[in-house]
Amino acid sequence: IGGTGHLGGAVLDLLQREHPDVPLKALIRSDDKASRLKSRYPKVAAVMGDLDSLTVLEEESRSADIVINCAPDITHDSGIGAVLSGLEGGGPTASTGQREQGQGGRKGFYIHTSGAATFYDEPGGVRGERVYDDMADMDEILGTAPTKTHMATDDLVRSAHPAVNVAIVSPPGIGGISPSAEHPVPLVTSVLHSTARAFGSGFQIARGENVSGWVHVLDLARAFGLLVDDALGALRQGGAAASAASAAATAAAAAAPADPAGFPLWGPRAYYFASGEEVAFRDLQGAIVPVLYGHGVIPSQAVRSVTHTEAARTCLAGGTDYDPDAPLPPPDSWVVHLATWFGVNMRIRPSRLLALGWKPERSTLEAWKEAFEIYLGGLKE
Repeated sequence: IGGTGHLGGAVLDLLQREHPDVPLKALIRSDDKASRLKSRYPKVAAVMGDLDSLTVLEEESRSADIVINCAPDITHDSGIGAVLSGLEGGGPTASTGQREQGQGGRKGFYIHTSGAATFYDEPGGVRGERVYDDMADMDEILGTAPTKTHMATDDLVRSAHPAVNVAIVSPPGIGGISPSAEHPVPLVTSVLHSTARAFGSGFQIARGENVSGWVHVLDLARAFGLLVDDALGALRQGGAAASAASAAATAAAAAAPADPAGFPLWGPRAYYFASGEEVAFRDLQGAIVPVLYGHGVIPSQAVRSVTHTEAARTCLAGGTDYDPDAPLPPPDSWVVHLATWFGVNMRIRPSRLLALGWKPERSTLEAWKEAFEIYLGGLKE
């Protein structure tokens, strides 16, 4: 799900290269996108629909071994629920292709994309010292109120255990260039561009000292690949969990899941932060402002200090000139979430993935120049 997106496209590309013999399907919204996907990946089957296509989601999930959801989770609980319901019904194993239906058959695997925005602080533009750790702080993470961003959906996913093997991957900002044919640049590229254009300069909340984690999309795709490897190993063992981190554990796996790093890879506590570096917002602006200035998007390389309210109004304007008298956007709107992101700290430590041998290899900060050149080139076409 989300296989043509920035993250999903990277995951799909990784899986078709590393597992060429495993049948893959991708949920696609339009015939045009399906055609472009098939031209790049002839072996990938396109399923027409989206996260509102509840019948399609449940039926396709019922016939699947593993479902990977890289699409936005907020407001899509019904679709995610349909996926989980389908996986509870059983499906064909990766090794035999034979369908095992019902609660007595094999357990399906669901990998869910959440987000570390659950743990950001107030958007004041100042550096915060709190760092959330997905091992040391797991009880606090699980106890977070469902009113926090992503948490209600995360709880829905956890509730599918033990009928479904579930895991949640929670990235902060996702940067870098993706092999996705539809969305090669990060999703926030457009709002960073339009907000700077409206202000006529770079921008930051207050001093711009707030720090957020970032992960390169290709590094994040490898984190998903690690979980997929484990799931495929389990399915090929006839239900015994195989460890992507240990060949010995694979050979010795029995009916109970292996814990190669001392914790379960699947289940209600299978929550994985994925962060490769920390970047202050003013440093992010320092990377993109010269590119925008060089392309004539902004007339100045200055970085303007603004308030959260000013940033929200500018996001709402959609890139037109900033209007100080414009009405405030609704407090739960997407533009307010974006403006909040400009000023918050979102600091996380991916202890679980690191324990499984995952290591980030790429910098997102160094990739912004190429990302904006691709994005601005697309605007001229």
